[in-house]
Parts: sequence; C-alpha cells; structure tokens
Amino acid sequence: MTLDINWRRWRLVAFGGFIVSAILFVAIFANVVAPYSPYDLDVANMLAPPSGAHLLGTDELGRDVLSRVIYAARISMMVAVLASMVGLIFGTIIGSVAAYFGGWVDMVLMRFMEVLFSFPAILLAVVLMAALGTSVVNSMIAIGIIFIPGFARLARAAAIDVLRKQYVESARAVGMSNTRILVREILPNIFAPLLVEAAVAFSYAVLLESALSFLGLGAQPPEPSWGNMLNVGRGFMANAAWLSLAPGMAIFLTVLGFNTLGDGLRDAFDPHLRD
Repeated sequence: MTLDINWRRWRLVAFGGFIVSAILFVAIFANVVAPYSPYDLDVANMLAPPSGAHLLGTDELGRDVLSRVIYAARISMMVAVLASMVGLIFGTIIGSVAAYFGGWVDMVLMRFMEVLFSFPAILLAVVLMAALGTSVVNSMIAIGIIFIPGFARLARAAAIDVLRKQYVESARAVGMSNTRILVREILPNIFAPLLVEAAVAFSYAVLLESALSFLGLGAQPPEPSWGNMLNVGRGFMANAAWLSLAPGMAIFLTVLGFNTLGDGLRDAFDPHLRD
C-alpha cells in the first residue's frame, strides 16, 4: 500500500516533468524543431488552413503558425524562469531576514511586501511596464517584482518554524554569526516549500507574460509570443480559428505541466502526507 501511494505521488511529478521537459526541449532547440523560420512571409498562402505543408496552418501574413508557436515557447520559458528566479531570490532573502531578526525589521519589510501584494497582479504588471517600457526584459523584471511578496511570505513562515528547532539554538550558542546561521541552517531547511512555490510561479509567469503580450506590453511584433499571437488571432476566429487555438493550447499545456509538477512536488515533500 505504501508503494502504491508513493507511486501516485511521484506519478504527478513524472507527468508534469514530462510536459515541462518537452516544452523546454522545444524551446531550446526551436531552430531545429521548427519546420520554417517564424519570420518568413508567404503572401500566396495567407490564412491557409492546416495541411501537410503547414501542420497548424499559416497566419495573416503567410507565416507558419507551428513555427511561431515553437519559437514563442522560448520567450515564455525565458520569462517564466528568470522572473521566478527574481521572485525566489529576493523574496527568500526578505522573508528569511524578516523572520530571523523580527521586531521592526520584520514589521517594515513585511508591511512593504503587503503593500505590493495588495495590488492585482495584472494591474501592477501594467503599471510597472508603463514605467519601465515595453520589452521582454522589462516584462521579466515586472513579473519578478510581482512574485517577490508571495515568496517572502512563504519564506518568512517557513523560517519562523525552523527558528524553533534546536539546531538553530545550538548554532547561536556556539557563537555562529547571523549570516552563517541564515545561509547554513535556515535557507537549506526552507528550500522544499520554496521549490514547490517556484514550480507554480512558472505557470503564473507564463500567463502574465501572455497577458502582457496580448495587451501589447511584452514581446513586440514580429517577435512571436503566445500572447500577441492570441491578440492577432481573435480577429480571425470566424474563418481562421487555428490562429488562436494553437497558442491557446500551448499556454494550456505549459500551465498544466507546471501546475501538475508543483502539485506533485508538494505531495512528495509535504511531511504531513507521508506514511
């Protein structure tokens, strides 16, 4: 019975990991996997339906939709990974420092995090993009800033629990410095929940990047992005539905993969679910 439960736990990780690995492979080797260049125009085949030559059809300029979806995965994965890393690194530092020192340090840092957290994510992203300018790099920064409060709150909660452990008291008793305690005793022991949060943040970053590109604040044409492809495709839903369905399915599979991976990691690492 124990083996069956453990297998079910890790089966989610395997399923989500397979989808994520496939998307990452496609994104990294897009120039090999894609049948055409995403920028090549073919005015003789504008809005051509799916066929043997173009498996997902062509867009309003005759560009191969499959190739553009594949190359757009690069932008989405790059934004998701880097934005999540920004949120993870800065959020972990802020949360663990707030928990360790407490008092006015905790109050100032966490009140500032709560101010950021109180803004709707897409509204805060639009405001940040308006201040920083429209580009893929700026979208990474904006999404990363949005993620910082969530990671900070999780890191603080996990660090408070770790601070009650005897090995932290022992480290203090032998005169270990605050920095060393944070790096060697606290951070390694709060890594598991932060890893799960990072996996879920990846999927949210894909959605935010797509939303920003849909609004014209992310990747700019002719650079392919799932968001700007959806924006263009909505005007052709009546006679060329594949323009929206292809990037929409790519977003769906990516979010499904990361969310399933995150759920699997949570079940695998949560001590309350272990027999």
